[in-house]
Amino acid sequence: MAQHDYIISNQTFPSYRNDHNNSLTAIVGKNSGSSEPATKYAYQWWYDSSNNILKIRNADNDAWINFATFDQTNDRFSLSVHDLTVTGSGVIPAGTVMLFQQTSAPTGFTKITTQNNKALRVVSGSASTGGSNSFTNSLNTSKTVSGTTGGTAVTITGSVGSHTLTIAEMPAHDHPRGTHSTVGFTDDGGAGGTQGYVGGDQNVGSFDARLASQGGGQGHTHNVGSLAGSSHTHSFSSSFNLDVQYVDVILASKD
Repeated sequence: MAQHDYIISNQTFPSYRNDHNNSLTAIVGKNSGSSEPATKYAYQWWYDSSNNILKIRNADNDAWINFATFDQTNDRFSLSVHDLTVTGSGVIPAGTVMLFQQTSAPTGFTKITTQNNKALRVVSGSASTGGSNSFTNSLNTSKTVSGTTGGTAVTITGSVGSHTLTIAEMPAHDHPRGTHSTVGFTDDGGAGGTQGYVGGDQNVGSFDARLASQGGGQGHTHNVGSLAGSSHTHSFSSSFNLDVQYVDVILASKD
């Protein structure tokens, strides 16, 4: 770091050479120092080593203009630009709206506060805005979905199929033939006519005659063509949380 008043006074040769070398060192070092040079000139460079800012003296020689800030640790710099006029594709027209992942708008931009707590949507057509629910209310809180499904009439028609019972499927039963009258035999003395018994007419008496019992009482089935039902609904309810991760950005318009 070196600074000089750039005034070479009359002096002996060794002193002159030392004074002259000091002035050249100050020039190549951009008059670097933690404080400004004591003697200042219009358009003079000064590297402020306390803040790592390269400054240039204004034309009136009454103030410094910041030119660039240097990151000496990572060996990079950023220009201090108040206004930039470019004739090419690098121009950012006034009114251009851009996204910034920071709280305050950068120099040369004005933060837009009319849009807040909204999501970004990519479209292929005209850009617009819309929707009624905020980003936080829509995606960052627990939601419960519930309701009832719509009722739909269910009609099932048909009839019971015909089935003929088998003997095995019938309950056990018999068939009575009724009570019969007396059966008599006439004795004609054995001489011609009807055969009979000696001793006159014989009466056997009445009797009840039945057929053998039939049937087993087994079960049986009927084929069903279809059934009939009425309209019904189903209720449902479920809670979920779309706690989506996000990064806040701001919109800023180029001044």
